[in-house]
Amino acid sequence: MAGKRLERYLVYLALVLMAVVVLFPLALMFRISLIEPKHFFDVPVSWFAPVTVDHYRHVLIDSPFPKYLANSLIVSLATTAIVMFAGTLAAFALARHRAKNKDGLLFFVLSTRMGPPVVFAVPMYVMMINMNMIDSRLGLILLNTFANLAFAIWLMYGFFKDTPPEVEEAAMLDGLGEFGVFTRISLPMVTSGLVATATLVFIMTWNEFFYALIMTRDVAKTFPAQVPSFFGAFAVDWGGMFAASWLGILIPLIFGMAVRKYLARGLTMGFTQ
Repeated sequence: MAGKRLERYLVYLALVLMAVVVLFPLALMFRISLIEPKHFFDVPVSWFAPVTVDHYRHVLIDSPFPKYLANSLIVSLATTAIVMFAGTLAAFALARHRAKNKDGLLFFVLSTRMGPPVVFAVPMYVMMINMNMIDSRLGLILLNTFANLAFAIWLMYGFFKDTPPEVEEAAMLDGLGEFGVFTRISLPMVTSGLVATATLVFIMTWNEFFYALIMTRDVAKTFPAQVPSFFGAFAVDWGGMFAASWLGILIPLIFGMAVRKYLARGLTMGFTQ
């Protein structure tokens, strides 16, 4: 019993240390966003320096940052909805129907995620110009859908493969159609997987920087593409940058906390192919 108790305490200690390592940079960034510029380069950091909200006031009122934050939210929600709708249907079809060379088809789907974004940048940019979608939310939604659809298909494919097909077959024998089986039987069985996949797709779209930087100018710019604007030629607005970064963290943080009870189960299932 003493050995098990010691082992448990060591695990707790390791988890606490990991949490400190992960959270310390966030705490440091938050503290710097609340201090005056003259304390930016204090060593060590002035944790007890006077608090000011001028940086947040500047970001929220005196700059177009709220517009770019709204663009990020619109693009992320729309992309997540489209990716989950198309990806779930495709994953269910691949998991339940016998198709010739299914492994090759899955590999082809995955191949769209194998190259870095810069590999697809030139053809995507030319396509966006020809479609008159440069600096448009719709164009950015399409680009993020292309970037994340393969990920959603593969993840949801694993979730559907983990569910017993006998339940679906019994429902079909009772007279339920194939689409009814999908919506009323299969989807409820992979609820945790749906939430986990949607959360990851949302976060990846929210944090997407490369396409947002090169495909937008002002109208559809998202907040990650706006953050470099705090770097000037001769100075860096550290307070404004950290304030903007913290505002950008809040939405996915709230979203993740709202669905946290589904994430633990969802992220530990779906990997048996």
